[in-house]
Amino acid sequence: MAIQQRAERTRQEILSSAARVFDRVGYERASLARIAGEARVTTGALVFHFATKPELATAVRGRARTVTRITVESACLSTEGVGGTAIDKLVITTHALIRLFETDPMARAGERLARELQSTAPGLGQDCPWRREVCRLARYAVAEKALRPGVDATAVASLIGYVITGVELEMRRPSAPADGSWPAESGALHESAEERLGRIWELILPGLVRPTPARPVPAPPKGRSATAS
Repeated sequence: MAIQQRAERTRQEILSSAARVFDRVGYERASLARIAGEARVTTGALVFHFATKPELATAVRGRARTVTRITVESACLSTEGVGGTAIDKLVITTHALIRLFETDPMARAGERLARELQSTAPGLGQDCPWRREVCRLARYAVAEKALRPGVDATAVASLIGYVITGVELEMRRPSAPADGSWPAESGALHESAEERLGRIWELILPGLVRPTPARPVPAPPKGRSATAS
């Protein structure tokens, strides 16, 4: 039993270390030796648990999907019983997702791997939990007649997908570009990704939803995102 527990701890440490390496350097530059060094195990010990890099990447993506699914489901549940509309849930879910990406290398690694491996496995994007949830909430917004005339669920889901991916990619940029060209506002250098998302919602929400008297942008709940073990 003790040997099995030790083996499982080693496996989990390798998985967490692989996520950190994939997150930092991407799939191509992440060698098994580099991941083994991050996990402080021998390469032999690593390949005992994960024989190849593709197998390890698949395991990281599976864990990332689980963490992401729990996060978006919890965000939606947080609005149940308080009259949350589909638009409210959409805003709150995206905030929870960006908060997860800010704090969890497993989730970020899953996003990066999905992008980098898309050309070799085109179906990877179809099993993304947050994209499925965004599509679902956009359809509910249509059913609730919350969107402006001419705005359809597919367009909303695509727009929010671009926003989430863009904010997640922006997290990877240096905080102060050498040429000073971006961002234009000095205050933006110090804002968090979630604060940036909030500013984006303030810009796009009026163009998506039907006008209502003094409709505020829903405030994201303050809570912990799901994290990988």
